Amino acid sequence: MENRNAVARAYAVGTARTNLNSNVVTGMFLLNNRYASILFDTGADRSFVSTALSSLIDIIPTTLDHGYDVELADDKIIWVNTRIRGCTLNFLNHPFNIDLMPVEMGSFDIIIGMDWLVKYHAVLVGDEKLVHAPFVNKTLIFHGDGSNNRHESRLNIISCTKTQRYLLKGCPIFLAHVTTKEAEDMSKEKRLEDVPIV
Repeated sequence: MENRNAVARAYAVGTARTNLNSNVVTGMFLLNNRYASILFDTGADRSFVSTALSSLIDIIPTTLDHGYDVELADDKIIWVNTRIRGCTLNFLNHPFNIDLMPVEMGSFDIIIGMDWLVKYHAVLVGDEKLVHAPFVNKTLIFHGDGSNNRHESRLNIISCTKTQRYLLKGCPIFLAHVTTKEAEDMSKEKRLEDVPIV
């Protein structure tokens, strides 16, 4: 049985993005059919979910017989003794079971720690920002944010967190809303010739 003095590590609001090192990989995945920004961290011994996202998951947290002192990135230590069991992480279109401990976070929705990495024999290649996860008879390879591989297709969704990060870096941001329309009757559509020149 684990004692109350066990310390787990998680990242806190606002500091995680500046503390990223070669032992972590970030990306966007589906958790129980909800998009979530995820940090894979070999320095975290447990996996965590933000309380904001955990409130949207339709699984009731269970109380543990023991708890953990969780050290946040801002050096605060909080006591956590609940876990959400049986969540489904969609990792490259393959389902993986994951148990998560809810904590107050803002920089990421989920931190995946050593408990999940060891359970599934997943390996982080931090310098290349890769996650290798064996699945049945193949190895899934995820190219994280900042990966040097430009040929892999990326998730076509940009999160508010990513947008905020680019804004803070001073990058220009453009918002486009593109829709497609089937042309049922070309005669009803306006043409350039139909616009009066004034």
